Amino acid sequence: MKYQGYYPRIILLIFLLACACIGYLTARDYGLSWDELGIYEYSEEMLTAYDKILHLWDFESQVSDPLLNLYGPSHFMLSTLFSNYVNEINKSWSIYQAHHLFYFLTFLMGLPALYFLCARWMREWAALGTVLLFATQPLFWGNAFINPKDIPFMVFFIISVYFSYVMVDSKSNSIWWKIIVAGVALGLTTSIRSFGLMAGAFAIFYGLRKDFYKTLKILPFYIFITVMTTYVSWPYLWSDPIHRFVESITTMSKHPVIFYTLFMGEIYLNNQLPFFYFLTFIALQFTIPILTLIVVGLFVSFKFFLKDNSKEPMILLMAWFLIPTLVIGFSGSTMYDNARQLLFLTPPLFIIAGIGLDMILRNIKLPIFQVALVLIFISPAIYANIRLHPYQYIYYNEFIGGVGGAFRKMDLDYSGTSFKEAIQYINENSEPTTQTFIIVGPRHLARIYIRPMLKENMLGELDPINPNGSEYYYVLLLTRTNSDMLFCTNGDIVYSIERDNGVLAYIKKIYSKEPCW
Repeated sequence: MKYQGYYPRIILLIFLLACACIGYLTARDYGLSWDELGIYEYSEEMLTAYDKILHLWDFESQVSDPLLNLYGPSHFMLSTLFSNYVNEINKSWSIYQAHHLFYFLTFLMGLPALYFLCARWMREWAALGTVLLFATQPLFWGNAFINPKDIPFMVFFIISVYFSYVMVDSKSNSIWWKIIVAGVALGLTTSIRSFGLMAGAFAIFYGLRKDFYKTLKILPFYIFITVMTTYVSWPYLWSDPIHRFVESITTMSKHPVIFYTLFMGEIYLNNQLPFFYFLTFIALQFTIPILTLIVVGLFVSFKFFLKDNSKEPMILLMAWFLIPTLVIGFSGSTMYDNARQLLFLTPPLFIIAGIGLDMILRNIKLPIFQVALVLIFISPAIYANIRLHPYQYIYYNEFIGGVGGAFRKMDLDYSGTSFKEAIQYINENSEPTTQTFIIVGPRHLARIYIRPMLKENMLGELDPINPNGSEYYYVLLLTRTNSDMLFCTNGDIVYSIERDNGVLAYIKKIYSKEPCW
């Protein structure tokens, strides 16, 4: 049929709209993650900088965590503008909930770019299947609501790679607007994290291989638009752009904050992790069908590479995933939180998986069986998303025994989002004088949710216990790095937040004359 090629795109549009509706209905279920409050302060600070746009050299950031200045604020600022607007027109949505919705919509925004990027090397039906597999991965779905740094960076990275390829492939009569779009996309990506420049490097390398002289002609304009977009959208750079940008790259490559990380049942400093730390989470936190398709796709892509049918997927895999992963792993770069900061390196794995899916679908003649196979492939992810809600990002596959098998071996709720549910229990079961001690976890997040009359009674492990105070107190313990096992081991567990036999947090009741730390 003449219009058959549009069917996958129509289905993709329907899928995006359905996901947006699901996001709208569920965004308020997710708790705040560890870093969010500091990021909101930072984004508000950066937005005020534009009041001094005519006096750039006068602006100096006053944010309480100076390290945040080294993250570009472009997506943070967009999220803040959106959230303030949503809160203004609908007071039932808090600022935090609106942020979570915006993060998820950002995630959806990257799916069409991934679709068309995949369609360069496979049929559009296979590209659609690849996007469905990508979007439904519990690791991505859960992070898409609560992660203000890594998912937006991954999304903008995909968009930058796609539009840069479009720019290189374009004809001369339409190239200028494509240079502008590609440059702005790369500039915003770089203004989320300075390593966004990698996306531009891929495009330049591709362009030089395809049309050396054409690429040399457009390169200055592409670089200029990228640089100007980054500069304008990152106020911290205004007074000293070169020095501060270099500072961002060097600091982000060796994260200066050192803390403990749980990996395979052992506690490591996050700058002393094994080189296979990131690769392990790829093997354990993606669903089995996608891992199977990656293996099939690697075989097919390597065969194409040797036969010179299409070298680009393997080159992209090496440049986007393999080389950075090996460099990061063997250089001793700081990693933590299940290597969430490296999620932007994973999209080429899905492109390779899509090539494997395309090969399989070509050997299935009846469309109904093709559809059935794709549904079988995505069903484990959809089931896990429903079962783990709203903590999908703690997903582990059957190779480690699921979430229950990973418990005490790997960190589960490393972002502390379960504190929302924990504090709801405390709100419903506390007397006005009941004290709550946050021993392991983000106390600053708990204060957002606790009812006002209990806020003054929320304390930490350095605060004293009044033995003549209330009869008992609650202790809230996140299981991150198994730190909960060090405190209050004899306390009565009155509530635990669990999914699939994995515990994210405990609430224990301790009597006042029995301190436990």
